[in-house]
Amino acid sequence: MTTISLTRSIALAARNHPSRNLRCICGNPLAITSRTQWVRDSIIKAPSPRRLHTSPLLQSLPKQKRSANPHVPIDRFQSGKPRSYNLLKVQTYREAYHDNPKQFIFAMFMGVVTLGLLGVAVQAGYHTLIKPLHNYPEDVAKFIRRAIFYESKMDIKECMKNYQRAITAAEMLSMDPLSDEVTGLKIMYAGVAEKCHAYDKGVEWLERLRFEMLTLMEERKEELGTVGWLKVMKRVIGISVKIGDLQVLDKDDANAEKTYEWSIKEAIKVMGVQSRLSEDEEKPWTMLEIAAIFENMASFYERTNKFDYATTLYLQAANLFRPPSCHSVILLNNVGACNMQRRLPSGEPMDRETQLESAKKWMEKAIDISKSIKPPERTEECDHGCVVALHNIGEVEEQLGKMDEAMTKFQEAQSLAFAVGFTEAYQNAGFAQERIKAKQAGTYESPQDRRKREEEEQRKIDEARTGGLPPLTLSKIGPGSKKRDRD
Repeated sequence: MTTISLTRSIALAARNHPSRNLRCICGNPLAITSRTQWVRDSIIKAPSPRRLHTSPLLQSLPKQKRSANPHVPIDRFQSGKPRSYNLLKVQTYREAYHDNPKQFIFAMFMGVVTLGLLGVAVQAGYHTLIKPLHNYPEDVAKFIRRAIFYESKMDIKECMKNYQRAITAAEMLSMDPLSDEVTGLKIMYAGVAEKCHAYDKGVEWLERLRFEMLTLMEERKEELGTVGWLKVMKRVIGISVKIGDLQVLDKDDANAEKTYEWSIKEAIKVMGVQSRLSEDEEKPWTMLEIAAIFENMASFYERTNKFDYATTLYLQAANLFRPPSCHSVILLNNVGACNMQRRLPSGEPMDRETQLESAKKWMEKAIDISKSIKPPERTEECDHGCVVALHNIGEVEEQLGKMDEAMTKFQEAQSLAFAVGFTEAYQNAGFAQERIKAKQAGTYESPQDRRKREEEEQRKIDEARTGGLPPLTLSKIGPGSKKRDRD
């Protein structure tokens, strides 16, 4: 190597230009060094980026990945391990939101809905299986829970079996047979028969329970005392009313009437016993509960078209409310409705017009009581009772032939029904107005006439379908029919 070449290489190295390593004659690389003097407070500039590879094949290689989410460092995904989540850290939810906001919001919404449904299910289970059974020992409660489970599955056989086991366990644990827990368990046992529409079985079991309770009450009369006797009698009369309801469902109106009558007699006896209690003593019965017994039997008489008895019982129930309440409005309106439907006997001095006017007065009295009741005592029952009373007054005016007055009452009933949200009454008032308009126009057709007309139209259609001839009837073919044909 010449001296000029060596000098040139040293100069290029001093100017920080890369150069090929020079080789000496023996083939070993020549180490080139250069010394630079450090200047104080000088700044070292970063080297400018240079293209390291010029080959197109090398340039097509994938470049280094960059994180799409600036909140998540890319180093977390370069370890080769699956991504881990810590649900107790806020950073996890922040990263999930920035990864995909829409999916994160949807997932959170579904999580909230799931937790809400789970809370409702837990609350329903608590109020169905835990809270009602907390007074029972565990040996009894476990069979009741199983019975309720099988009842929900409509497995009646297993349900009845577990109720029987619960009753047996209660007897073995010497639970009081007159307590609300034991009697309630037996009522639940009879309620299964009602759900299966085996009303006769339900009546049989409840009759047995009522007889057992009355027998024990007579034996333990001194132990119970007056207040205890009233409490147990409250449960006995409630069972009796339930027996009557099941007998009505079983189409046994005769026995249902006897059962209701027994309930009324015992309720009157209870009223007398409770009235003799001092003010300091507990009174198990309320006037509303006693009135409900009278109202229940009045409804039975109304369904069986015994309007005289129904009117009397409705009045007795209404007189128990002092001062009058919103339920009094319903009862007085029922008195007027029964009086309007009652058929006058042949020897009755009252005519039909006088009867309707009397019914109208009861309905107007119900409306006056409804107007006198102010909030907070005034409830939705007052508004509904007032709507029904206005509608019934309109029907009375219609039967009296006063179409204009009837139309006015129906319009008032419809307006009030719309204001209080009483949909059924609103529709009925609209139908009544159409009926009044048809009567005034002379185009009204009664239900009986409409039924006859429809039957006549159907008969004509049947005749036209068979060619205008009556339908063919084949005589019964007997053993001698062929012989008669040959003759």
